[in-house]
Amino acid sequence: MAETAPTFGSLLKQWRQYRHVSQLDLALEAGVSQRHVSFLETGRANPSRPMVLALADSLDLPLRERNSLLRSAGFGAAFAEGDLDETSHRVFRDALQQTLDHAEPYPAMVLNGHWNMIMANTAAFKFFNLFVDPFAALAEMGNPERFQIVRLCLHEKGLLPYIDNWADLVSAFLARARRALLENPKDPHLPVLIEEITSHAQAPADWRKVWSSHTAPAVEMVLSKDGVQYRLFTMLAHFGAATDVTLEELSVEMFYPADDNTRELLHQLA
Repeated sequence: MAETAPTFGSLLKQWRQYRHVSQLDLALEAGVSQRHVSFLETGRANPSRPMVLALADSLDLPLRERNSLLRSAGFGAAFAEGDLDETSHRVFRDALQQTLDHAEPYPAMVLNGHWNMIMANTAAFKFFNLFVDPFAALAEMGNPERFQIVRLCLHEKGLLPYIDNWADLVSAFLARARRALLENPKDPHLPVLIEEITSHAQAPADWRKVWSSHTAPAVEMVLSKDGVQYRLFTMLAHFGAATDVTLEELSVEMFYPADDNTRELLHQLA
């Protein structure tokens, strides 16, 4: 039997509770009465399209979830979900490509909302191919549909054998996944990833705790092969004030050398 789609009222209440916001606080933020918010949640009142958007903005929902809230109220989506290959998105794809090119000779890649690589510069391919062919490794792993970058680091057929600081790095992935789940508790895939990380054979027992206690200013990615070690840290960039679902979920991950030896090795690789 097919699941019944959630009503607008139930979705609104879920998000309000996720955000730990009272009906009164939401009402004040959205410019309506607490009574009206209560009636919306119970189905005694139906929202207008502007009201749905105002409530979604007050709850700081991701654009994808704003569209879901609109649909639950019987309205069409307000935020497009484009493809970077479409003509309308060419200017954004060009900007991403320029960012990747500018990062050379250091690796850089564009990740989608589930941390899959959709673009990369030449340096990224050269660097990671020093250790494994990412696409061949993913194929051997069964081609996971989501969180491919993380899963490459979790798998023996991926990068795991070459990561010197595996526990620190994957702990950072875990913290990132938990923060993402706080941002969007309705993402059904993040709990699966979190469970996969915390149940990994090499996972310390304290990963079951909600937060770890890392004190380093940034977690490095330390990889070694044939006696050569590379130490890198990453920076993330996002589109500001995106009004497109795809663009909002994209991030550019740029890898920079954490020591002089790695800087020289990356320049030699170029």
